[in-house]
Parts: sequence; structure tokens; C-alpha cells
Amino acid sequence: MTNPITERIAQHYSELTQGNRRLADYLLVNPDKILMLSTNEIAEACDVSKASVSRFIRKLGYQDHISLRNELLEERDKGTPMALSNEVEVDFSSEIRALESLLDHIQESDMGAITERLSHSARIKIIGYRNSYPVAMHFRQQLVQGRPGVELLPLPGQTIGEDIASIGEDDFVVVIGIRRRVKGFESLLSALPQQRTLLITDQTGLKFKPLVAHTLICPMSNSSPLDSYAVPMALISYLSNRVFNHLGKQAVENTEFVAQTYTQLGEIE
Repeated sequence: MTNPITERIAQHYSELTQGNRRLADYLLVNPDKILMLSTNEIAEACDVSKASVSRFIRKLGYQDHISLRNELLEERDKGTPMALSNEVEVDFSSEIRALESLLDHIQESDMGAITERLSHSARIKIIGYRNSYPVAMHFRQQLVQGRPGVELLPLPGQTIGEDIASIGEDDFVVVIGIRRRVKGFESLLSALPQQRTLLITDQTGLKFKPLVAHTLICPMSNSSPLDSYAVPMALISYLSNRVFNHLGKQAVENTEFVAQTYTQLGEIE
């Protein structure tokens, strides 16, 4: 999805005055400045009056600067890359804060029941689309080290209807849906066995909690243009190690068998 202000400017550009086009050109190149600068600062940057900026914003269909800013913030919450300030964090402070929040959330969750399901269900079906797909793939790769019967869905180029229809009574489903989820995500969750489904999502996915038995929230920061997936990956590591430790000898034997297969096939250095 493109930044909504760029779409509106494109629709009205031919109707704009020379002064408004100067504003339009500036914001087309720097759309995030709406979030960073005041109306007066934008006016100074474009060498126009504050009133001109206000008229330009109304021309685009917004009531005022605040309503435009709120729309951009909503898009950022959905995962659209967008800077919120001129200051860029050069350390991992936001990730550390998010990991601390994740730890608090884990301590309040029923991790015993989730671990039991991940360890002893006949098959584990892991579903992930878009940016959640590599997280789902990594989770699958971690779990298969300790137990068999872990599948990643959907297969490339395939729809998922057949896979949902084949979910057995002893299977457990993990759905990963972080930011900018695919259209129909709610319908997907509704089609899954509610009492045997875990949803891993961010804070914007709390609305789906009634559709599943278990929900784990990965706090995602909005302070940077691009999302960090440190928290989801940390959660995957945590869950995988809980399952491995829970299975004990069975997991060790499975890992040894996987290693032997690697050696036999010559796949790993």
C-alpha cells in the first residue's frame, strides 16, 4: 500500500496552484514530514505561508493537519514503512523494551498448555503469509529438530483450503499474523479449529483473540520506518526450546536422527 497522502496528491495535482504544487512536490518526496513537522515548519520548508499549508491540506480532503497525521499513524500501525521523527535510534533500545514486554506477556500466559500442544499433538500445522512467512518457516525448522510431523502452510503457489480440510482431530495449528495481514485473515482463523489454534501476532491482532484458544502478542515498535522482527524470532526460539526440553530424550533422539540424515546426504558442512 502506498502512503495515502501521495495518492491524494496524485489525484489533485493538476488542479493545484503553483504554491500548492511546491508543497505537493515537497511532500511527495518527504511524505513522512507530515508526522515530524508542524504546519508552520512545513510552510517554512516550502517558503509558503502557514495558511497556504492549511488550505492545501483541506484541498486534499482532510479537515486539518491533525486528521491527516492521524491517518498516516493508522497506516504506520498497520505496518506501512514510515518514519515518525528525524531521530533514528542507533542502538537496540526499542528491541530491548519490546523483549521485556514480551517476557511480561509470556509470564501471564498459559505456556504449559501451549507447550503440551506443540509437543504432543499428532501434527503441527504452521501458517504464515507475507512477512510472517519467514517467521513461520523458521518456527517449522526449529520444531522439526525435536519432533516429527511439523508442516508449513500453504505450499508455494497453492491455496490453503485443502490443507484446512485435512486438519485432524489430534492436530494443532499455529497461525502467525504480524502487521499488514492478508485480506481474509479473519475468515482464515474462523475456518480453523478454535480450541486447537495458537495465534502469534502483534498488538494490532488482539481483535482476533476470541477466534483462537491461545494468543501470544509480540510487541512491535512504531518508532522506526521499518519493523524489527527481533521479538517474533525471540518468541519462536523460546517456544522451540520449551518443546525440546519438554520432550527430553525423544527430542534428543530425533535431533540425532536428523543429523545422521544430514551426514548421509552430505547436505551440511
